[in-house]
Amino acid sequence: EIFRDLGIEDQVLADATPHELIGDTVFCTSIAGEEIGRILTWGTHPAREADYQLASPSLTCDIPQTYLEPILVKNATMRGTQTRFSTEYVSHTQDADGVDVRVRDRLTGLVYTIRAKYLIGADGARSAVAADIELPMQGRMDIAGSMNITFRADISHLVAHRPSVLYWVIQPESLVRPPAGRPYGRAPN
Repeated sequence: EIFRDLGIEDQVLADATPHELIGDTVFCTSIAGEEIGRILTWGTHPAREADYQLASPSLTCDIPQTYLEPILVKNATMRGTQTRFSTEYVSHTQDADGVDVRVRDRLTGLVYTIRAKYLIGADGARSAVAADIELPMQGRMDIAGSMNITFRADISHLVAHRPSVLYWVIQPESLVRPPAGRPYGRAPN
């Protein structure tokens, strides 16, 4: 819906994973191995499809940040904004008319101030903006670790019989476990 409101829904959907594929999550022993099970999600299960259609005329979509960011930057620039990459938030001060944001150019180390109407802290789970305004986080933050590995390989011959965009490869014998008494997600002292 946000992409529709911004007028970029068609551009995003053109680069996104086809809707009919995003809801198939396959659990298997290896990409070519036994399928343990699958879950239909994101409105692709027949029992939930109507709920999603009633909630929004827009389809859910899955698009990597590397594809989405150029669309957002292009459209924001066309509307008069400036985008600065390699720039790090340092601090901010707010007044009745807007916000002064101190930033650091990560290439030169130069710290300077930008005057803006708004400051949006869309900087992730370890948000410097949220920490700066002491925004409380709820829930446990160290539940599990994960790793993304990006690679290019034509594996279509291995998965043509079970197309999906998300394969959970489960190999219990390969799990790395912490030493006894030490929780997951914490490095040893």
